[in-house]
Amino acid sequence: MKSSFLGTFWIGGLTAAVVVALQKFGLLLKPEKALNRLLFGVDLPNETITLGNYLLVVVLGFAVAWTMRQIPELRRRAILLFLLLVELLAAAWVLALASVFFQPLPGVLVALLAAALVAVVHLSGSDRRRALAGLFHGRLAPREIIRLTESNLPDLTEPQTREVTFLFCEIANQAELMDELKPADCARLTTRFIELASELFLKEGAYLHGADGEGVRAIFGFPLAAANHAVIASRAALAFRDRLAILVDEASESLGKIDLRIGLAAGSVVTTLPQKTESPCAGVVLSGEPIELAHRLALANKVYGSRILLDPHAFSEAGAEIVARPIDFLRSSEAHDRLEVYELLALTADASEKEISCRDSFWKGLVYFRERRWAEAFAEFNRARRDDTETDEPLQWYLRRLEPLVLHMTTEPSAVADPLAPR
Repeated sequence: MKSSFLGTFWIGGLTAAVVVALQKFGLLLKPEKALNRLLFGVDLPNETITLGNYLLVVVLGFAVAWTMRQIPELRRRAILLFLLLVELLAAAWVLALASVFFQPLPGVLVALLAAALVAVVHLSGSDRRRALAGLFHGRLAPREIIRLTESNLPDLTEPQTREVTFLFCEIANQAELMDELKPADCARLTTRFIELASELFLKEGAYLHGADGEGVRAIFGFPLAAANHAVIASRAALAFRDRLAILVDEASESLGKIDLRIGLAAGSVVTTLPQKTESPCAGVVLSGEPIELAHRLALANKVYGSRILLDPHAFSEAGAEIVARPIDFLRSSEAHDRLEVYELLALTADASEKEISCRDSFWKGLVYFRERRWAEAFAEFNRARRDDTETDEPLQWYLRRLEPLVLHMTTEPSAVADPLAPR
């Protein structure tokens, strides 16, 4: 919006100043007389140029500049400009019948100058737009590329800090598949997984940062900013989980072998485009904590048996639009550095009352667990059991840690290991 306003300001101001100057110094007098004879067959009356004439020129300069900048189609621009010129000439003719003096030429001239200047500026940016479209070809969905090229173009060669959600999706059992399958079958399975993930994430509006044997890396909220990037990323992750589950039932001998793990992390990343690159599709360089953290979260899924883990920032950004539950604290090499992670369960709009109730019971159980109220925690975790046949592995992970304590409540504390001890 700021760029659009500035463009309108300088184009409108420049064209209005040129036409006003031409009027002021009498350089339009002869053309105006010729136009007056052509339209009305009479000479131009000897009247002083009024303030209203100048104001009309200024207003038309800004109005035409703004309108032409908001309309990308050349045909629509030409039609609107033609209608404006016809209206100016018609207004002069009608006012002449009422013996009112009006000069249409300054208005016509400022409209033509403003439209021409907007067209020149647009054409000068065409090469940049084509380069931008080439840069994001295959990394953004076609509709997103159109939105990008029609927007105020960002200068990606300048490092920028952006708020995004980074998604990392991987086949967690890749090593086992390599041992189990023939190389050709393993390659086909990996390729199919990459195609499915890339197609879905692009459809959901992601920037595809990378897709290879290591995993699929997608960014939401880039290059076009999105206030709800964490919600969009969560929706995409859940959609891919559900999509893969459906395909597993149809092709259990292939896709059914995949152990899907996804990590989502939100936060600030620094983006820049290398100024010297041989390929226009080399991609944008990104750096920031969410990238490394999403990899850690995807890996941590295997510990708890979860499918999708969020970091605290993504959980906070998504807010009440998602159903999630805390799982554990990730520890780093620093003893005091702990990061709480959350399991993404569903979108709030799609969640049933039973799912919400089970999430709440799990949350209460985890609070009791951290307070070392073992019996109460065990009871709440049992209330969090779902009726479906799918195993809730994170819940079972906590129940397995609590069962020895509950069974030996009356024995010596040393008889059972403390489940809160560092693991």
